Amino acid sequence: MDRDRLARDLERLIAARPGQEKHQLLSGLNGLGWTGLTSTDINSVLYERGRPFVKDDSTLPRWSVRAEGQATAATRPLETGPVWRFDRYRGPKPRAWQQEALDAWLDVGRRGVVEAVTGTGKTAVGILAAADAVARGRRVLVIVPGVDLLDQWYEKLRSDLPSVRIGRFGDGREGSLHDHEVLVSTVQSAYLYAMLPAGCAGLLIADEVHHYGAEKYSQALEEAFDERLGLTATYERSDNGVAEFLAPYFSSGGSGRAGRHGAVVAGCDYERGLADGILARFRVALLGVGFSGGEQEQYEELDSMAGRARSSLINSYGCPPEPFGEFMRCVTALSEGGNEDGRVTRLSRRYLSAFTKRRALLADCTRKLEALRMLKPILAQTERALVFTETIESAERAARTIGQGSVPALAYTSQLDRHERGSILADFRRGKIRVLAAPRVLDEGVDVPEADLGVILAASHSRRQMIQRMGRVIRPNADGRPANFIILYVRGTSEDPGEGAHGAFLEEITGVADDMKVFPEETKARDLLKWYGVRGARQ
Repeated sequence: MDRDRLARDLERLIAARPGQEKHQLLSGLNGLGWTGLTSTDINSVLYERGRPFVKDDSTLPRWSVRAEGQATAATRPLETGPVWRFDRYRGPKPRAWQQEALDAWLDVGRRGVVEAVTGTGKTAVGILAAADAVARGRRVLVIVPGVDLLDQWYEKLRSDLPSVRIGRFGDGREGSLHDHEVLVSTVQSAYLYAMLPAGCAGLLIADEVHHYGAEKYSQALEEAFDERLGLTATYERSDNGVAEFLAPYFSSGGSGRAGRHGAVVAGCDYERGLADGILARFRVALLGVGFSGGEQEQYEELDSMAGRARSSLINSYGCPPEPFGEFMRCVTALSEGGNEDGRVTRLSRRYLSAFTKRRALLADCTRKLEALRMLKPILAQTERALVFTETIESAERAARTIGQGSVPALAYTSQLDRHERGSILADFRRGKIRVLAAPRVLDEGVDVPEADLGVILAASHSRRQMIQRMGRVIRPNADGRPANFIILYVRGTSEDPGEGAHGAFLEEITGVADDMKVFPEETKARDLLKWYGVRGARQ
């Protein structure tokens, strides 16, 4: 036994999580490839090397690293055992940030959330964590929010871990962790059952972890899994789900590098992705339009109706004003009826109706479609472009608007079956279709071919949604061209950046974008075409 290496590993483990007992240290060492150790082995090292180690006077001593040695221990690379060779892993070599994320997760006791913007490869971190767990004899459950991701994870795991027994549960598949070392399950299936067999140790990997802050889906976060990894592009929700359900489950309780809500341990933001060449350089244009005809009057009426109903629901019926997701959850519950006071049911339904109609009006207003028509020369010169809408109807309308010419465009919506969606994505990949218009179905969970232009037809209040959408278009091009992102909004409304819209998102990309330009009200088509660099645009 290499006692010097054992001492260094102990020192690093204790520095990461002060106050551990010997049985906890033994578990941590097992995770580093130390096998066959006993409490006696740990005792002898801890007591014989009193310089770095100190214990308290509890019945079961809790160990810490002496203050003078904490900084050194915290920065010293952790010795790694055979497990980190990943003997059964056959995937690509981890990127630098992925290895760093994996190390950070290890440092805090294999519990935490990795937050990485779309396109940087957070799935690979999960697969490496799964390889680590399998090497230590643990069962691994991967939960995903939809069927598309179920199949994507399954195929990727089979490719990178070819000798590991991989199964699926959900969408008609009935695999289990009794029969497989790694199981991929939809959350809709996982929350109904206890997934980890009795007597087994396990790792739970929650992809798109922000989804599981909903009370129902949080039930899939099974306590029996002592190791836990969450993956997301944006660790946030509009309600209290992160603080209430996610942070308590994924937080390690150690010192580590825990960040937002005590659970984020590592990640990859835009700046890191650009610096490492994972993401493409990008430019952002914001183009404001006005309402036409009676749209302004209609909007003001709906806005006033929603505002009055919201005030009454908060002041008279106790709906929480913030966060907005909690307010909506309360209103939705009240709208379902069963209240002694029928007025609150009618009021909540009135609010939801006004809110929905107002959002649809913003998304589908006439001038946005006119602006989209103005962008057709740009769309004609892109290899592939994505247009993000709010509704299925607006996606179909946008596709028709673009397709009235030489640019092949189609709507990609949830109304299509899986075969149709797969066929459309294949045609998009081959260039047979140049533009896809889609509502939220493309925001996450779909393996979309790289695009070099994204157009936001329906601006979102959600930082998460905007980051997901941008991640679809800022993957590197072979020729090094920057990607472009165009945000359309209605001036003077809740979509207007001048009124505070997109504040968190715009703040995040300011300083890393090659260019971010707000076009004035009098913008003409030639101005936007010149900014984009369309050949033939008049100077």
